[in-house]
Amino acid sequence: MAPSPDETTRLAGKVVFADDRAEFLLAGHIAQFGDPQQLGWQPVKQNASRTVWRGEIDGQNVYLKHFHSRTLSHRLGRAMGASDARCEMRFSQYLSRRGVDTPQPLAMMCRNGAEWLATAAVEPSQPAHEWQLAQRQQGPAGRRRIRHAILSAAESVAQMHAAGVLHCDLHAGNMLIRTDESAPRVVLMDLHRMKRRRCLSRRVCVANLAQLMHDRLEWTTRSERLRFLKHYLAVRETGGTLRGWAILIEESAWRHRRRLYAQRERRILSSNRYFRRLRLGDGWRGHVVLASKRRPIGSRAAELTFSADEWRRALARPEQLMLGGQVEKVLKDSASGTVIRRRLKVGPHELDVVIKRPRRKRAWKRLADCFRPARTIRAFRLGHALLTRRIATALPLVALERRVGPLLLDSMLITEYVDAPQLHHFLNLWLGEGHQPAPLDEPQRRQLGTQVLWQMGRLLQRLHDSNFHHRDLKGPNMLVRWAPPDQPQVVLVDLDGLRHVRHLTEKQRFHGLMRLNVSLRQCPCVNLPGQLRMLLGYLRRPGSGRINFKPYWRVLEAWSARKMRQQIRTRRRKQKAVRG
Repeated sequence: MAPSPDETTRLAGKVVFADDRAEFLLAGHIAQFGDPQQLGWQPVKQNASRTVWRGEIDGQNVYLKHFHSRTLSHRLGRAMGASDARCEMRFSQYLSRRGVDTPQPLAMMCRNGAEWLATAAVEPSQPAHEWQLAQRQQGPAGRRRIRHAILSAAESVAQMHAAGVLHCDLHAGNMLIRTDESAPRVVLMDLHRMKRRRCLSRRVCVANLAQLMHDRLEWTTRSERLRFLKHYLAVRETGGTLRGWAILIEESAWRHRRRLYAQRERRILSSNRYFRRLRLGDGWRGHVVLASKRRPIGSRAAELTFSADEWRRALARPEQLMLGGQVEKVLKDSASGTVIRRRLKVGPHELDVVIKRPRRKRAWKRLADCFRPARTIRAFRLGHALLTRRIATALPLVALERRVGPLLLDSMLITEYVDAPQLHHFLNLWLGEGHQPAPLDEPQRRQLGTQVLWQMGRLLQRLHDSNFHHRDLKGPNMLVRWAPPDQPQVVLVDLDGLRHVRHLTEKQRFHGLMRLNVSLRQCPCVNLPGQLRMLLGYLRRPGSGRINFKPYWRVLEAWSARKMRQQIRTRRRKQKAVRG
């Protein structure tokens, strides 16, 4: 139903237009901005705090951002006259006058609970993180365009800081790359998260740049980050040396990363848009995944969205999941637990999952479990913590425990099945001569082995950099997923031996290296240089230059030999017990 002219005139009087041209363009559509679906507009982004719509008015593409956060701070702010829409419009106009590219604001309104902002579309453009990934696949020409974009981003951030403005959510997702010019140009987005100060100290600017470094650390080289910082300092004309600023930003980035990861880990065991607590019958309770923010490569479940009711129906009788005709394969059945693979129907979706039901072998663990979460709950939390840190692992879907009072009776963990061979099987299959399904020549086998062994070292390096210690890091607990022409990816599974520590000791670091080295020693197709390549993958870091690896290698060899002697004694003792 079309709004009446009187209603349109009344609403237009409450709207703040950027200029006369914006008023002429939008005045006749203001009444429909409360419900953009009437205009046939499409939502492009939606979360708990805002929804962004895209549409066209008289040939002009327009983005309409609705702010609807229900948090106490936002409700109090709106009651006192504060408005995210007004804040974004003012910052956009202020920065544009100082040479910073921002979306052109058209109109805003904050009245009677309605709060929205209309801006002109930045076209043609692409989000910076998507644009960068696309350019890296285009060879030298793409790398040249990335260098131009880095300089443009450094110039925009330097001009923003020179104007006394901080972007409190500075990352590549809030930057657009204009693609209609010969040299890419960066446009800053989401300006409602900005703050203005009379004078920005070096510490404040470093903390703001650390946010951007944290976001791009995995996708840029050290040379690219230094190129950004050098151009930033040249445009800003501030004091200090390049090396000094780089050290300060790296330290601040690690502090920012720890705070951010701690904040995200607190959400894993709560109820929000990604996770939900569940209470089932007969004392069962736990946590399920509704959606995945991280999209592991090859994961189908990460692309899907579930509801709490769908999970309740799928998990109505948890004990029956280990039984029935849908159990495809028993992967493990020992004193420590049972692991099966089966198909699980969740709403309209069918997933290939692995279900683990642990057993406790010692009586003291029954007492300890009265005062701590079940092992499956800990594995669920640690699995999502690894995915947050971009460490590949099987996506945890469900963690359940059954208690009577504090007494833990049963527990269960459901993860997505990773269709990939174990590390030893993969290496023997593809690196051994005449065994692989599609034979590789000697240079291809050498390159593939180098990539896998280097990935193993980098995987352990990421674990240790995040203060994770895995006491059972061995070949069967690592899978290798490979889809040519992409590089192989090492996936960590079975997180029972993983724990997060406050400080990782040198002994714990060498313990992880020793377990990996012993696993490689037991693989016939990996020689001594291959074991050394894994160690170098662990030791090498961007900008580290040459490393004197020999002291590490001598200690690692001594620890590995001792571990193998211990394994031989243990196996002989078991064989003797069986014969006796």
